[in-house]
Amino acid sequence: MKTLYLLRHAKSSWKDNNLDDIKRPLKKRGHFQADLLSDHLSSLIPPPQQVLCSPALRTRETLKYFLEVWPLKKEAIHFEKALYLAEKEALFESVQALPAKSEIVLIVGHNPGLSDFARKLLLPESEELETLRTCAFLQIDFDVKSWTQVTAHTGSLKLNLRPKDLEG
Repeated sequence: MKTLYLLRHAKSSWKDNNLDDIKRPLKKRGHFQADLLSDHLSSLIPPPQQVLCSPALRTRETLKYFLEVWPLKKEAIHFEKALYLAEKEALFESVQALPAKSEIVLIVGHNPGLSDFARKLLLPESEELETLRTCAFLQIDFDVKSWTQVTAHTGSLKLNLRPKDLEG
């Protein structure tokens, strides 16, 4: 069994139009989203053994909240240029290259690629998945022994959560 967590970055700021896209930070709402969701998930599911994250500032800032509740060794966290605005094909390549010893992996990334990737992973009988909103989190389980066996339509959606679902 392999488990993949997919996390879209939290709400980012468009305040400075001169800033390169990769350097856009989270806005106040994004910090709130990431804090709320990471706190909730910390007691709900086990931490990942490995993290693949886009090097964009907004994904790194989102991940920071999760690393506060899931302390991981530095060598378990990888910032990969290929994940910056990655499309589903690049995400498949990243997942299939994961070491077999990692049972649970978190990918922190961007839309539309992350949403397209998630839809492609899910079994045909799965419910239709909406576009992932900011700070949306998915848990997809695969009945496989190796990440190389993760292909289209092999995953079961176990958790689909947004910060909005937790607000009271």
